[in-house]
Amino acid sequence: MASITTENLRTEFVTTVMSKSAITNCKPAFASPSRSRILVDLSTSWRHRSSPPVGIIRCEHEIARHFLSESPENVIFGYFSDETQGYSQIPQDAVIEMITSSASAGSSSTSNRDAPNEQHLVHDSSSGKSYTKTFVAGLLFANYMVGRLFGFNNWRLKGATRAKQYVADHHDEIDFETLGRLAKLWASGPTVDLRAPLRGLRMTLVHSAPPPGSLPVQMDTIGAILLPGVFWEGSKAKWLWKVKSQRNIHISLLLFDLIPIVVRQFSESGAAQNFAACLHYLLWACDHFFCISDSTAYDLRQYVDACGYPPILDSKAQVCRLGPARFVHETTPDLVEYSRILGSEEINPGEFVLFVSTIESRKNHDFAYHLWRRLALKHGAKLFPLVFAGKQGWDTESLMRKISQDPAIAGRHIVHFDNVNDDQLRWLYANCAFTIFPSHYEGFGMTVAESLAFGKPCIASKGSSVEEAGQGLADHIDTLDGIRWIETIENYMFDKNALAIKSDRIRNEYKPYTWDEFTTPIVRHMLQTADFKPSSESNIR
Repeated sequence: MASITTENLRTEFVTTVMSKSAITNCKPAFASPSRSRILVDLSTSWRHRSSPPVGIIRCEHEIARHFLSESPENVIFGYFSDETQGYSQIPQDAVIEMITSSASAGSSSTSNRDAPNEQHLVHDSSSGKSYTKTFVAGLLFANYMVGRLFGFNNWRLKGATRAKQYVADHHDEIDFETLGRLAKLWASGPTVDLRAPLRGLRMTLVHSAPPPGSLPVQMDTIGAILLPGVFWEGSKAKWLWKVKSQRNIHISLLLFDLIPIVVRQFSESGAAQNFAACLHYLLWACDHFFCISDSTAYDLRQYVDACGYPPILDSKAQVCRLGPARFVHETTPDLVEYSRILGSEEINPGEFVLFVSTIESRKNHDFAYHLWRRLALKHGAKLFPLVFAGKQGWDTESLMRKISQDPAIAGRHIVHFDNVNDDQLRWLYANCAFTIFPSHYEGFGMTVAESLAFGKPCIASKGSSVEEAGQGLADHIDTLDGIRWIETIENYMFDKNALAIKSDRIRNEYKPYTWDEFTTPIVRHMLQTADFKPSSESNIR
């Protein structure tokens, strides 16, 4: 059987969906009653459309995929702008392109990030990038940052608008790596460090503009709104509360977790306050909540009760559990053909341990580092390397510097690959010995589910929703019990029979949730809420 490629998936998806989505582009929705359409907010996916998908974006994509297959004529995809205070339409063909292209977003090893030479500052005709336009984008970004730095609000807003529009208009011609490097030339001054804002350069400037030429969503045609992504940034939550008070629109929220409230010590400065403020408006505005785990539903009810909000009835908080990412279900036996990551030649199939996650304090990479440091001192060259697969998040510079400079790790016992695409992630899961996931707190624990779906043992933490994801097949150990973690790692690493027995049990007993099981109740609820009769059988696969 030939291996599945991103192009195969793109062709199959477009063939399945385009004939239906064309209905919306060619003629009005049937019956076309006032406020009859469903608005699905894809703001998060639109902002991050050029990056490898993370959990929230995968969920948005799967929900969009299901709507396009089930009832494309009744759905509008939208992007919310804080500047315009409203939604702009994202055309359905743009949504299809966004979904099918996301899996192929590039990857790199941290060991291969070399500085550009001077030849890279000219136009590269082979890649279609214009460094003249890249330089202009950098100047516009600098203009915006000057207004932000000195507190000139009008300057800042106008500068942001100009920069966003320019980058949106020339998105395919701008080289973002070079843009980031150019910005670093002036990012750090003697009195102010602007490197933190630059980390969000692509999201803040590039992807926070609506599609060029997109039309505003007419809210008097909308009967229901679904929020499946980030709601805790900007003014969207408050805006929706106002819309709800003015129009009889049904609003549903997909709630992943209450991490900025429940474990606020692991959130960025100000995130907990922003999250609580936005959730406040949505607790009054939303008619229905979809929770990705029993743990999230429990946290929601506990928070509502503690703060004195009206109780949320069981019928208004529906649990829709996530399944492993689609690339897991699309795996073929020809695992050797899947893309390896540049720089992965030093890791041998079956002889490395995998930790898939954005690198941030909540995920507990520091704990993993100390485990491997202890194991390296004990076992030396016999130790399997630990592979971090995921982008570097906030407040982790100190940890990564310690790892790179620790003589016990010696640059070989812990390896980091960032921006890993789906094909490469598939190869890592298929070829690792087992995985670890010592996260402090999760809304679901997708890494655990993905590991088990590949038949790989997973040593994971206890608490929150991680044990739900494990379905009794993962090894759950309290992160206060470091000795037991080390013993379990050594058992799977050095006892091939123990590893084989555990792997066989997982392959025989693990029953992953499917994306259809996750998206079907959400899509059906939204269609019924908007008085549409869903198809008797979904065409999505």
